[in-house]
Amino acid sequence: MVFSGQTLSDLKRLEQAALTSDYAYKQVAHLANNIGPRLTGSAQAGKAVEYVASELKTIGCDVQLEKVMVPHWVRAEEAAALVQFPGMAEGTTQKIIVTALGGSVATPSDGITAEVIAVKNFDELKSLPREKVAGKIVLFDYPFDKRMADEGRGGEAYGEAVVYRADGPSTAARQGAVACLIRSVGGADYRLPHTGQTDYKADAPKIPAGAITAEDAEMIVDLVKQGPVKMKLVLTPQTLPDVESANVIGDI
Repeated sequence: MVFSGQTLSDLKRLEQAALTSDYAYKQVAHLANNIGPRLTGSAQAGKAVEYVASELKTIGCDVQLEKVMVPHWVRAEEAAALVQFPGMAEGTTQKIIVTALGGSVATPSDGITAEVIAVKNFDELKSLPREKVAGKIVLFDYPFDKRMADEGRGGEAYGEAVVYRADGPSTAARQGAVACLIRSVGGADYRLPHTGQTDYKADAPKIPAGAITAEDAEMIVDLVKQGPVKMKLVLTPQTLPDVESANVIGDI
């Protein structure tokens, strides 16, 4: 594609304006801080559509709203605890910080209690006989490569780890697991979970899936090496009927 001299000049001016202005940063801040989480189908997502359309009109764009139906998945109760593990004090449990993966199906309302098996990657899980996995909760303890990120290859590091969020639940389900957990993907820890969309495959049952913190994943791995570990997991998200939203199109 060949651009005219005038177009190239205009693009250069836009580039320079973007590099010297905080406009884009302020817009992202408003979406994140003022409007907040914007899961499809949510009130915040609808507010974001209205806001972006209004802002584009303010700067002179010809704005169109392209109607589209979107999924409406909502979070509910999210809780996990180790109820049996080596060396535990009688009458105690160990709280695990968990959040459902986007699109996860729910556990029964009273949760699932099952033994946890921890694996480093898909190959390790597939090397186990089905009877070692069936009826258990599978934890994928695949760490985000912080060294790779420090070298400026953060996207590559994220890509290597995020496949367990996308494909982990179905891979575990094919071997009979009743639920799947992943080590949170990302470079920040501080016992904060990080989640995102999972991708259930058509050839596997849908099982509840969540992300736990890096610290909790490491603790569980250590305990599993010492003996049997059982967890009670409660995730009760809901998938509601699709709702109407819109793509915001702004023509200069």
